[in-house]
Amino acid sequence: MHQLISLHLQAPQNQYNKLPTVQLKILPTPLCATFFKSKAMVSTQSTLPSHLDIACIRDAFPALAVNGPTNQPWLYFDGPGGTQVPQSVAQAISHAILFASANRGAPFATSQAVDAIMSAASEDAAAFLGVNAPDRIVFGQNMTSLAFHASNAIIPTLAPGDEIIVSNLDHDANVAPWVHAAQRSGATVRHLDFCRHTMTLRPEDLAKLLSPKTKLIAFTAASNALGSLTPVAELVQVARATNAIVIVDGTHYAPHLLPDVDKWDVDLFFCSAYKFFGPHVGLMAGKHEILNRLKPCKVRPASDCLPVRWMTGTQNHEGIAGLSAALNYLASLGEGPTKREQLVMAYKRIALHEAELMQLFTNRLAAQTAWQLTGVQQPDPHRRVATFALRGPVPPSQAVDSL
Repeated sequence: MHQLISLHLQAPQNQYNKLPTVQLKILPTPLCATFFKSKAMVSTQSTLPSHLDIACIRDAFPALAVNGPTNQPWLYFDGPGGTQVPQSVAQAISHAILFASANRGAPFATSQAVDAIMSAASEDAAAFLGVNAPDRIVFGQNMTSLAFHASNAIIPTLAPGDEIIVSNLDHDANVAPWVHAAQRSGATVRHLDFCRHTMTLRPEDLAKLLSPKTKLIAFTAASNALGSLTPVAELVQVARATNAIVIVDGTHYAPHLLPDVDKWDVDLFFCSAYKFFGPHVGLMAGKHEILNRLKPCKVRPASDCLPVRWMTGTQNHEGIAGLSAALNYLASLGEGPTKREQLVMAYKRIALHEAELMQLFTNRLAAQTAWQLTGVQQPDPHRRVATFALRGPVPPSQAVDSL
C-alpha cells in the first residue's frame, strides 16, 4: 500500500512459482503517480481521493524530483529493495548521528538524547504494530537477522522428535531460521502448502499438520511471490490447539495493510522499516511471556530486562530515529487522537488511492504479452497485493521498455 513502485529483477523465492526467469513486484503507494505520469498511462488529473494531497506527498520525497536520461521521472520499481524515503526521515537520521552519538543510560546530554530516540521509537512502533507495550518491541538489523536471532534462542527449547511447521508460501527469511533450528535440535520440519485455487494458506490444512509434538509454526501475512494475503487470525486460532510458538512474517504485509499483532494473538512478529519509507532497520514484536522465557545470546553485562536483553550491542540509533520519523510521516496522512488511530485512518486513505493505482496498473499489465499477473487475478487490495512476472526469458531492457 505504501510501497513505492520500483523495478527489480530477481529469482522467484517460492519453489511453486513456475513462471520462468525473473519476478517483479508492483507495490502501489500514494507516490506512484511518478510511474503513471510516464508513458502517458494516465493524466495526473485522474480521480484521486481528495483527502490525499498527491502533490504535497510527492514534494516530501526528494527522489521523485530526479529525472532519468530521457528527462522523464525515474520509475522506482525495486520493491524488494525498499521504498524511497521522505525528507523528514533523512533529517531525523542526520540529526541523530550528528547530535546523539552515544550509548544509552548515561547522565549526559547525548546519551539522554539516545534514550529519548529509543523510547519514542518503541512507542511509535508499538502503535504501528498494534502492540500494547513498547517494551515488547525489539529493533535489529533487519527481519532476517532478527529471525535468526530468535531461532538461536528457540533452539535450546527443542528436542529430537519435536516438529516445526513452515509455509511453502513464505520468503526464505521466514523458513531458513526455523529449518536452522530444526537442524541444530533434531526437530522435524513439516511444510504447510498453499491452496492453488485461492493462492493462500488455509486453516484446515494447518490443522491436519498439528500434533502434540508441534513446537513452532511460522507463516507469512502476505506472500512476496504471489501477493496473497493469509488469514492470520484464523491460522493463529487453529495453531492454539498446540502450545507452539506462532511466528508471523509481516515484511510484505506492513507496507500495504496495518498490522494488528495483539488482535491476531501472534507470539513473534517481524517486519522491516525500509519497506514502508524507513531506513534499514528490522522490528520484532513479541509477547512478554515469550520474550522473557527465551534466552537470547547477549553480552553478560547487558541488562536482562525487556527489550534490552534482545538487542545485542550498540543499536543503530540513527536508523531507529529514521524509523520513528517514517511512522510519524505515515501517521500525518491520517487523523485521530492517538498515533494508532492516525495510522488506521492513514492506511484507509492510502488504500483507496492504491486500489485505483492497482486497477490502472493491472489494466496496463494485461495489455503486455511479456507479463503475467501472478496469484489471485482480481486487483482487489483486500484480497492481494500486486505481484507480476515475466512469461518467459526476456532481456531486462526489453522488459522495462514494455512497461
